Amino acid sequence: MELSRNKQNYIVMTVVYDELTDFSLGKGETFRDATVLISELCEQPYSEVDQYVKDCVAASLNNYGKIKEAFEPFLKNWKWERIPLLTQAILLMSYAHFYYVERVDKKVVINTAIELAKKYVEDKQAKFINAILDGVIK
Repeated sequence: MELSRNKQNYIVMTVVYDELTDFSLGKGETFRDATVLISELCEQPYSEVDQYVKDCVAASLNNYGKIKEAFEPFLKNWKWERIPLLTQAILLMSYAHFYYVERVDKKVVINTAIELAKKYVEDKQAKFINAILDGVIK
C-alpha cells in the first residue's frame, strides 16, 4: 500500500513522539526498536514500509544528541527539556529529513513541519517551530 508523503510524515512524527515519551517516562535508557510501531501505523510488514519512513525515524532517533545540540543555540530563553515532546518530535524529524535523509528545499521541510504543528500542537508552538527551523536549517 502506497502512503502519501503527508501520511508518511505523520507516521514519522508519531513514532518519534512515542519514543521520546517512552524515554522521558523512564521506560528505557535508550530508544527502543521502533519497527513494530512503524509496521502497525503503516499497516504493512516493516520490510514493505517506504524507505523514507525508515530513514527519517532512524535518523531522528540515532542522531538525537547531535540534533538536540544543533537546536540549543537557537533556543533563546528555553531549554530543550522544557519543549513539549510533540514539538521536539517535529523538530527532530525536520532536521533529520533535511540533513540526513534527503536534501530538499528548506521551505519544503519547514512547511511540512508547520502543517503538522497546525494539526497537532498549539498555535504558538507552530510559530516557535517555524522560527527555530528557519535558524537551524541553512
